[in-house]
Amino acid sequence: MGSKYKDMIFNKSKLNYQILDAIADLVRVIDADGRVIFVNNAMEEQLGYDKKTLVCKIDDFDLSTNIANRTIQTGEVIQREEYIDGIYYSVKCSPIKNLDGRIFGAVEVFRNTSNEHRLISEIIDKNKKLSIEMAQAKKIQNSLLPKNGFIENLKVEYIYRPSSVLSGDIFDIFKIDEENFGVYISDCVGHGFASSMLTMFIKFVLRDVPFEILIHPADTLSYLQEKFVKLDLDIDNYFTFFYGVYNKKASKFTYSNAGHFPTPILVSNGQAKVLEAEGFPITKFLNNESYQEYETDLRITDKLLFMTDGVVDSKNFKEEAYGVNRVIDILLNNDDGEIDELNKKLYEFTMGEQKDDISALLLKIW
Repeated sequence: MGSKYKDMIFNKSKLNYQILDAIADLVRVIDADGRVIFVNNAMEEQLGYDKKTLVCKIDDFDLSTNIANRTIQTGEVIQREEYIDGIYYSVKCSPIKNLDGRIFGAVEVFRNTSNEHRLISEIIDKNKKLSIEMAQAKKIQNSLLPKNGFIENLKVEYIYRPSSVLSGDIFDIFKIDEENFGVYISDCVGHGFASSMLTMFIKFVLRDVPFEILIHPADTLSYLQEKFVKLDLDIDNYFTFFYGVYNKKASKFTYSNAGHFPTPILVSNGQAKVLEAEGFPITKFLNNESYQEYETDLRITDKLLFMTDGVVDSKNFKEEAYGVNRVIDILLNNDDGEIDELNKKLYEFTMGEQKDDISALLLKIW
């Protein structure tokens, strides 16, 4: 039985047999009675076509015209996906109208999207592998941090909140000899995997610094600079670094700064003081840079807070920065739990939003 709409569709619309046959995508035309009245060469070759029953058929699979019938009834353009004989197709079904707007058929275009599905699947697999690797790297990075608690007469507390899985911040405190302790904080440019690798570089280089250098902050920064230059990284890889040596016998803190901001805040006798110190970041661009040393008293009951700029630069919904003064207020108004209070106030201030790594290390002298 022929279709009463066939001539109407091909004579009174923009559809053309030759054009449809030249299309590489699979195309079929369904009339208003739900009958397939045409398939192009690509579809016939790919899916097969029964000229008698007008049905596209692969083995026991009949390609339904239900979606086309809905398009004919409603006039809507419907996009769907079909999985046929191991191949994914993106199918777009559009109504066929005459000049008066009457719908008397639908045209379906099947585009092979198997390559896209394969690529998506590969991306998902790679992302899964990368997520596993990042999680392992996070464990390694966390293991490099000091432990909260006491190291002899120094009480250690800190905040460590990466903006992503991995952080570009690193800090540590360690014993140099019976009298001296080394402490540092660093902020590597960027976030994520690349900057986290620099934090590990810093950690492992400092383990091998000779004692006669490690005891002098300025010499330690120069040593670190020399080792970093030998990596021969791109010019846009650099980091800031603040390093100090606390001598418990002399109650002195000697320190040098390689471009780190903010510099530490010392609270002593109820007064807060920012330990200002100048110096350029550790970078390939500034080789053979020399650094200055500074000194201050550090006595029992004093506390010293090290931070990265993620703390003071955190902003609220008004785009106001948290700033140093709010941090100082917390240090002055709390004799205990300062780090917990800072973490809480930061979260409230930013309403949980975080764009940069946030790190703060508090040392209390007992």
